[in-house]
Amino acid sequence: MLKWILLGILFGTVTGITPALHVNTLASIVGSFLISPGGFSYVVLLYSMGLTHTFLDAFPSTFFGIPDEETAVSVLPAHKLALQGQGLEVINISLKASLLAAVFSIPLAFPYVVLAEHYTSSIGKVAVFLLAFFLIVTEKGVKRIYATLIFLLSGVFGLVVDRLPLKEPYFHVFVGLFGVPAILFSLKNSQMIEIRDSEIQMPKRKFLKFSFIGTCFGMLASLLPTFTSSQAALLGSFLSKDERTFLTIAFSVNTSNFIFSLINFYATGKTRNGILVLIKDLYYPLSSKELIILLLATIVTSSVVNLYGISLSKIIGRAMSKISYTTLNLGVLLFIATASLYFDGLLGLAVLLTATTIGVSATILRVKRTTCMGVLMLKIMIN
Repeated sequence: MLKWILLGILFGTVTGITPALHVNTLASIVGSFLISPGGFSYVVLLYSMGLTHTFLDAFPSTFFGIPDEETAVSVLPAHKLALQGQGLEVINISLKASLLAAVFSIPLAFPYVVLAEHYTSSIGKVAVFLLAFFLIVTEKGVKRIYATLIFLLSGVFGLVVDRLPLKEPYFHVFVGLFGVPAILFSLKNSQMIEIRDSEIQMPKRKFLKFSFIGTCFGMLASLLPTFTSSQAALLGSFLSKDERTFLTIAFSVNTSNFIFSLINFYATGKTRNGILVLIKDLYYPLSSKELIILLLATIVTSSVVNLYGISLSKIIGRAMSKISYTTLNLGVLLFIATASLYFDGLLGLAVLLTATTIGVSATILRVKRTTCMGVLMLKIMIN
């Protein structure tokens, strides 16, 4: 069994540090040829792979500004700290907050099973409505009008995108709304990327507190269908007062959401991410013994990733530090445009440009870019 955990960690590392390579894409490939489909080893490999990805997917959003659906709102504070030379600290926050989320999630697994069985969809709609309301009313003066417009514009955009024949819609949407604007506004920075110490500049008690808060929000996200890690992290934004506490919450949310989604799958058969969809297609249901094995795999995976995560990030970060930030950003923009064309041709590129226009507009109007999460929230409230 340890062999499949380590293989999962290997593949999850590849997807975690590689921009635009989603874990679901590689998982659908490796699961089909490494072992006979349907075996429990298949489940262990895919689960370890997805879990590892949540520890390391901070890397592309920190150094390249390329988010996926789960890391969208963390792009802005992570990118800001990276520009200040604190990129390795961001990665360390991700690793340690994710580890704590895994530890906190284990004892919460048993009461969570009871919660999952009593969830109703109306609860999810109310939660999303309240979150949207707070996003707008926390702006001041005329910015509330701007925030409402950006929210509605993003929401309508999301509804339209859902009707388009796209292979990778969320790549174009989230990279456009959050990644490209962050890169465009940092193009003027022509200096080399500075790589400083990875030590987390936050008291340990405070770090534990916000990681636990993030774990609880991640648990909430796993209960509510289409309520993403990014949306759950938005809840945490109302409690955090600086980039580091927000990132601690956001990264804890991302990992705990993945773990609790497994527990939800065990209790109800509902799938909350692509990894679980792959698992359910070939292996369902999970027994209590198999759930315990996967929870033990959670601890093993979390510990192993923390052993090498920072060292790997230092190697990559130092290589990047030899390139001017302008050159790196231009290369990333070219990569994004090429990937968009590869995935969905000119239609994908058009969606990317539209999303970028909305994201840039939010910055120019000086409203929180997180308001762009209306791209998911509006359709949840409508549907």
